[in-house]
Amino acid sequence: MIIAVTGRNFDIPNREAIELLEKAGHTVRCANNPNIGTGAPCEVVSAVIGDADVVIAGLEPINAAVLDKCPNLKLVSRRGIGYDAVDLEECRKRGIGVIRTVGAVEAAVAEHVLAYILYFARRIDLQTQSMHEGKWVRMNLPGAKSRVLGLVGFGGIGKEIAVRAVACGMRVVYYCRHPEPQWEEQYQVKYMPLDELLAVSDYVSANVPLTEATTRMFDEAIFAKMKQGSIFINIARGKVMDDTALQSAVASGHLAGAAVDVFDYEPCTDSVLLNCPNIVLTPHTASLTQENFCNMNILAAQNVLAYLEGTIDKKHVLVQF
Repeated sequence: MIIAVTGRNFDIPNREAIELLEKAGHTVRCANNPNIGTGAPCEVVSAVIGDADVVIAGLEPINAAVLDKCPNLKLVSRRGIGYDAVDLEECRKRGIGVIRTVGAVEAAVAEHVLAYILYFARRIDLQTQSMHEGKWVRMNLPGAKSRVLGLVGFGGIGKEIAVRAVACGMRVVYYCRHPEPQWEEQYQVKYMPLDELLAVSDYVSANVPLTEATTRMFDEAIFAKMKQGSIFINIARGKVMDDTALQSAVASGHLAGAAVDVFDYEPCTDSVLLNCPNIVLTPHTASLTQENFCNMNILAAQNVLAYLEGTIDKKHVLVQF
């Protein structure tokens, strides 16, 4: 079979995932197109997939416009866990399977959130800058211990964030549609209605999937309900927040800062959040550690082989044929 890889950096840090597929007798075509990502033009994506039987996809759209031009496609393997860019119903209608790499991404993303929290908690960047300028300025900073972290969404990523935050002595509260009482003891967290969570949290992390209900969920009204001087973190999807409303909330001083890893389209070099003091921006790198990316690539490849053999673990399957 021909396997097209639209997901970027499938050969980083090594070619192990590619070799796994090639040893199984498949032809692998890696696009390595830096312009393919969230919101990529459909014609660019479909041109890369072409006559392939399988696509290993990143965050680029896999929809009717793409599938119309890819008549041989039988399987979409998502490198990652979010599937908002894949039109599942369209895949069902066309008999195309859809799978994802559950369990390969959550820990690295949680680590990234913790890095954001520690950035604001200790501001090592300002301290080292001051020292290199020949100054001795001791900063009395808030720290992370005893601060309240509010997790909006408590799936795999939310749970991994909670484990790390609790280890730092933070108090963790969460909101989701289907809370489970046993999580409070298991993860040392407390469920709260959304408005209550927003009012008490020093940090609010958006960990929700992108759906119709969560699109622009974090808007002017939500930011206004957040605690004065708190920090907003988005590692979910760009479209779960209103960028302009976030910029205004930070500029006004109501929020002390924000950290954003995801954007409406990617690569994004013209965000309204650029050059905004106290807003930390990263280029969708929450999952991009050497170990994690290698593991995601390998699992995406293994999932393809297991699906074709009929042995795939059902937790990875979104659409089965």
